[in-house]
Amino acid sequence: MGRLEARRFLVALALSAASTGVASATPVTFGVGPFSVTCTSSGQLCSPAFPVQVTTSGLLQVSYTASPGHCSDIRVHFLVDGVELAVTPFLAPGATSATFTLSPVGAGTHTLGLQGEGQVGGCNTGSVANWGGTAQVTVDQLAAAVPAPGFLATGLALALGALAWRRARPRR
Repeated sequence: MGRLEARRFLVALALSAASTGVASATPVTFGVGPFSVTCTSSGQLCSPAFPVQVTTSGLLQVSYTASPGHCSDIRVHFLVDGVELAVTPFLAPGATSATFTLSPVGAGTHTLGLQGEGQVGGCNTGSVANWGGTAQVTVDQLAAAVPAPGFLATGLALALGALAWRRARPRR
């Protein structure tokens, strides 16, 4: 192997060792509520939506539990930055929905909106006055890149080896 090839090999090896640090995303789940929304609209779809600010590196999952104080069934529309991405089935008071994956979403902060919709039954005779409950939200938080074990030792060994190789080579 010639000197130029040996240098290229050492540089490639050093770059390979330097790139072994890995950034990883860690899922974090948190509860929202209990919350209550007083509807300013008429009809079954309640406005405004209940807003939740979330920051994620891509993953966004949510489930909803209807308030046990509801007198009729309710379903929830999940919106991300104003765009509807999922809807629960109608849930009885106190019932919990499945977990909905609303991702991938772009990394950063988003507004997760929960918008209730009622149906006729119980005390609901055609219009929802208020609704509420709790939610479970899961997001990814990007962890800092951490060098792989031995990264510094590998880099030091490569530097010392290159120095020794340079001193040991014959001069022309």
